[in-house]
Amino acid sequence: MSFPRILIAGGGIGGLALAQGLKRHNIPFTVFEKDLSPNARAQGYRIRIAANGAVALHDCLSEEHWSLFERTCANVEPGLARLNALDAMKLPGPGMPDTGSGAGAEAGLGPSQQAHAQLVWGKAGLKSDPHVKPVYAVEGETLRSLFMLGLEDHIKYGRSFVKHETTEKGVKAFFSDGIIEEGALLVGAEGVASAVRKQFLPECRYVDTGTRCLYGKTPLTDDFMARFTPMALSGMGVMKNTNKPGVFLEAMRFPYDASNESKGKLAKVNDYMYWVLGGKAEDIGLDDSQFHGLSGEAAAALTAELTKDWHPSTRCLFEQQDVSQCAPLRLVSARPARPNSKSSASVTLLGDAAHAMMPAGGSGANTALADAALLLELIIQEGISDSMLTKYVNGMCKYALPAIEGSVAGAEKLLGFKGVEGAR
Repeated sequence: MSFPRILIAGGGIGGLALAQGLKRHNIPFTVFEKDLSPNARAQGYRIRIAANGAVALHDCLSEEHWSLFERTCANVEPGLARLNALDAMKLPGPGMPDTGSGAGAEAGLGPSQQAHAQLVWGKAGLKSDPHVKPVYAVEGETLRSLFMLGLEDHIKYGRSFVKHETTEKGVKAFFSDGIIEEGALLVGAEGVASAVRKQFLPECRYVDTGTRCLYGKTPLTDDFMARFTPMALSGMGVMKNTNKPGVFLEAMRFPYDASNESKGKLAKVNDYMYWVLGGKAEDIGLDDSQFHGLSGEAAAALTAELTKDWHPSTRCLFEQQDVSQCAPLRLVSARPARPNSKSSASVTLLGDAAHAMMPAGGSGANTALADAALLLELIIQEGISDSMLTKYVNGMCKYALPAIEGSVAGAEKLLGFKGVEGAR
């Protein structure tokens, strides 16, 4: 079967995973990324890939890329600490069993990871592969850089998508620089603010959950590890301060040097503590314009202010952070219901562009990877058609909608979220 070109708008994890899969199967494609270069901005923090997401990633990558991926992951350490941030003492109540087998525990207070995985993937069917571990922890920037290996001639930077028009042969994509590109299929993979979605499904609007997060990294220096509470130095942890902003964290320790393993193609990542400080917007104390405009230094200063009453052994997480890595994020979510999607043989969506969800369920990256693998499989089997894209959307909804529900449940427990129905 011969394939015409596929246009991918957005060079995030889902779009690049699809691109790697298409390249592996010799299907023509081009990725259009609005950033001016691969290193135009920081590209994320630690990501947990598990269950069907891990199998999907394996399906998209070549064996060489998969092997490099595994060697650049951090150790997945057991345990979950639940601490009172004010006194660094363990919180009462049941902790979460150490299963090491999924992403669902990112909520910190929900069911076991395996139970969460079953909840999310049950309707779609839990997949397994003897070559794939139950869970991986990877540095987001490393993963994105790995995805770009071998795609240098397939990615066009500085291309911000503006609109599309369907044609007899497929679709035309218009970009802000005036360039028009033609292909058989346009895949919108530009994240929560997807311009493809806004034109393709204008009624599908995400809701502001009223929760805000500050992401960051703290280097695992000898001084930090001597000061930080030992109960949260390995595995995952949750530190709470009654109804005020709390933090989720996980130690990232890399057994191999990514630079050495990739022969200099990937950057070395030093060990660090990944954390997310999150809570209700009113507890953060800034309006949206102020919050979104925070520089790394200003965002870091805000984390210090929000945690000034914490115990010294928990507060040092923010005092010793890398201020250049601190960033604000307004959390939005799709509703856990299938949108009234149009029938189209030439346009579809993938990842956050199709089903944004809050990070508390730990499923955003995994569902994006599942989207990429599912779309790739259907393109290979059936080619590009309206019926193929309908099958893709049907399959996506089987796991994406439960994943949204899981992220909402996690956010209710960790961030004080009151539910999608009451969101703006």
